[in-house]
Amino acid sequence: MANHVRQQLREAIAVVVTNLTTTGARVYQSRAYPLQETDLPCLLIKTESERIDYQTIHASTLQERDITVTIEAVARATSNLDDTLDKICKEVEISINAASTIAKDIRLIGTNLDTSVIGNQPVGLATMIYKMKVYTLSNAPDVAV
Repeated sequence: MANHVRQQLREAIAVVVTNLTTTGARVYQSRAYPLQETDLPCLLIKTESERIDYQTIHASTLQERDITVTIEAVARATSNLDDTLDKICKEVEISINAASTIAKDIRLIGTNLDTSVIGNQPVGLATMIYKMKVYTLSNAPDVAV
């Protein structure tokens, strides 16, 4: 049995955004541990929410899943922080549509910019918010149709 489509989607996104020029292999899915300064710059991939609409009424109902995925770029705060975050966002936005093997529709709906602290290091955050549409049957949430 395959993994849930949400996990498959996170994994597909991780594949297409790994080894981008700025973030390299520092791509984490549902990271459970705090970031270290050596992890920067990096990308964090999370499925934030999911809304399901039913498209049919018979058994094995066709489900239209609207999945909200965030890709958070994290970089050290330096004098060119905004430029670094914009560069990472550009690289992600160009690459992300290759995840469409699972998602039927991928839309960037916004980006939130913020600052935080990791250890003693100030960091900048650019959270790209995507809506992705995936279809499954109610009895097979691990198979995109």
